[in-house]
This record gives sequence, C-alpha cells and structure tokens, in this order.
Amino acid sequence: MKKHNCLKAVLIAFATMFIAGCSKNNDKTLILWTDNVEFASYVELFNASQDEVNIATVYKSELIDSLPARKGEKSPDLIAGSYLGYGMDKHLFSSLRSLFSKSLLSEEDFYADLLNSGKNGKNQYLIPVSFNLGTLVFDINNKEIIDQNTTTVTFQQLKAYSEKFNIQTKENIYTKMAFAPQWNPEFLYLVLVSKGISFDLHGDTIKYNVPLLESCCDFLIDWTNTINTSCNDERDFAFKYLYTPFNKQVLQQKSLFAYTSSKELLSLSEEQLDKVDFLWFSENDKSPVLEDMVMMGIYKKSKNKHNAQKFITWFMNKESQEEMIKRRISMKLDTNTFGIANGFSSLISVNEHVLPIYYKCLLAKIPSSSFPQAPKAYPANWKIVKKEIICPFLRDSIAEKQDSQIISRTYSDWINQNKEE
Repeated sequence: MKKHNCLKAVLIAFATMFIAGCSKNNDKTLILWTDNVEFASYVELFNASQDEVNIATVYKSELIDSLPARKGEKSPDLIAGSYLGYGMDKHLFSSLRSLFSKSLLSEEDFYADLLNSGKNGKNQYLIPVSFNLGTLVFDINNKEIIDQNTTTVTFQQLKAYSEKFNIQTKENIYTKMAFAPQWNPEFLYLVLVSKGISFDLHGDTIKYNVPLLESCCDFLIDWTNTINTSCNDERDFAFKYLYTPFNKQVLQQKSLFAYTSSKELLSLSEEQLDKVDFLWFSENDKSPVLEDMVMMGIYKKSKNKHNAQKFITWFMNKESQEEMIKRRISMKLDTNTFGIANGFSSLISVNEHVLPIYYKCLLAKIPSSSFPQAPKAYPANWKIVKKEIICPFLRDSIAEKQDSQIISRTYSDWINQNKEE
C-alpha cells in the first residue's frame, strides 16, 4: 500500500509539471486520466517509442465521478480505469468503431464478452484492458483430493471436496473444515452473480429479482447446513483458524480452500506460489469477471481524438504489452502487481503466449476465450453498496433467513443519510 501511495503522489506531481511545461502545439499533447498507477509506466514507454504524440498521466482516485472536468481544469483526452462502463450511459465517451472498421484493431483478438461489454448499441465506446477472476487456492499437498483433469471448480465440486476433507471430533467440533462461502464476502457476492442476480440503482431505490435472491439465500443456507452443520460452526472455525493471509490459511492444513482474486494470488512471490495450487471458479462453463475490470476510452470532449487513437492502437498490441510486462519486471517498478494493469490482458494472445513466460504457474491454466463473463456496469459507489449492504445481507441470511426487502430499505436509508451529510 505504501508503495502504491508513493506512486500516486509521483504520478500527480509529474502530471502537474508535464502539463505546465507542455508545448503550445496542443495537437501533440494528450491528457490521460486514470485510477490505475501502472499507466504512468505505460505512458512513459509510449512516449519513448515515438516522437509524434506526448501524453501526460493524471491520477484520479474516483475516476468516473471526476467527469466532466471541473471549471478551469484541463479536460482529459483518454480515460483508463475501473467502473467505466457506467459512463457509457452518461455519454462520456467517443465511438471507437473506426478502430475496428479500419482494421487498426481486430475483434478476434479480444475476449468476445468483454469486448461486447464496451458497446452501446452498435458502437464500441470502451476497450477492455484487463480483468481478474475468482480463484480457489489450496495447498499442493492436498492435490490428491482435487480432480487433476480440470483447472476450474464449481459449487457442486466445492461441496464434494468439502465432504471428503471435513473432520469433526466426538464432541462434534470441527478440526478441519474445507470451505464456507461466508468466510469471504467477495465469494458470497460471486454466488449471487453466478445465480444471475443483478441490481439496478435509480436515485434512492434499488431494484432486483426478489424470488431469485431468495432462491440464492436458500442455496447458501442449504450449503452451510448440509456441508458444515451450521452457521455458528463455520464462524467458530474461522475465528480459531482463519486469521492469516489466504495462502497461509490453506498451508495450516485446517481448511482446504481459500478464496481470493487472480491479481491477489499472482502478486505472491514465486516462493509462495510454489507452495500452493489453484482453480478458477466456474459455473456453467463461465467465470464471472470481477467488477473492477479495467477499460479505456476517448473522452467525448477531446480535441485530439486522432492522436488518442494512436495510443489505444499501440496499447492494444501483443508486442507493446510484452514490453510493458518486461519493463516492470526488469525495473522492479512494483512487485505487488500482476500482468497488464494488475490483471489478465484483454488480448487473448498475451495471456496464452506471454504471461506464462513470466508466471510459470499459469502454464496450461490460461482461461479459454469463451470463459470470462463480463460484469454488469455499476456506478463507482457500488463498491460501498456491495460492502455495506449486499454482502452483510447475504451473511446474515446464512444465520437466519432475512426479508429480501431489507436490501431495498437499507439502500434507501443509506442514500438519504449520505444526502444529509
């Protein structure tokens, strides 16, 4: 965290100096807004690769909420970061269809579902940059319990593995418990997404499929009661044993699986990765992409759209992205990030042919082209809504079935409280 905060400070300072000293030839000067600090390195590499276009990088922690630019503030030309899909409904981006119609980019190079998530109607407004998947980590010494013919794990498989692994004393106290959904709020939410549940936020109201949500809660309750006896047993076990980082949890041999994201897993050192193995979460041969998927687009008010396209064309190239990865690793810019913009690349060829060179654990484990399922576009405050309203509701539902309308009432109260503040 300290390293990232330092990078943010440097990025802001550099951008300020760059903009102040820019040439008066505005046709060659572009501004890129981002909430991903790695773009500072990418922009530096791009600027050094040619002398036609210069880009300054400006860090914006709340990227989508920073638009449109405030009065007196230099507007961006390019925007790259997470939660940008919501901006398509606000008409913040220019169409990128010409990049494909002129064969500057090819749709076949991308994961189809991710690319389609950047479309509104027939127009492409956003290009996916990187993504992450839900991951179940386990100790390599437990490989014999896991099916070795697959790189994925489903709900039913998790249940089956748990039944083999769980151990209780004569007093019905668990000394080993494989896994429980409530141990990780993000996995709880992953269950919900995999069941096809989404939310629509309008003002102080939140809409969702009530019967489907209730069915999801029943599924979680049944999992707990059938596999792990009770909600209290799961919580007692977590209190006793699951107080360490996810990789160390499974190395204790007390639990079989720990849930994390691909970016958290692949930010571990090689020595740490050598001790664990992992499976991608999957349901119906799909894996929900985590919501912080990074995308990139051209700001609608940009006066440098042609030059902005040059950066996107350069960026969405296998050779360019390999240079980005090599540069970060060789210069040790940040050892706590993974791949492109801290995730898998949206370019299939980069994942299949480049990443396994630098991340040996990905050999034979790269997601297939049809595997990632794009997330729904939510506003930036969805992160807080999910953390403070959705996940607590799901966790409480495992202990005692809740009225599904609680989410709607809690959300309305939360919105009104924030208005007052």
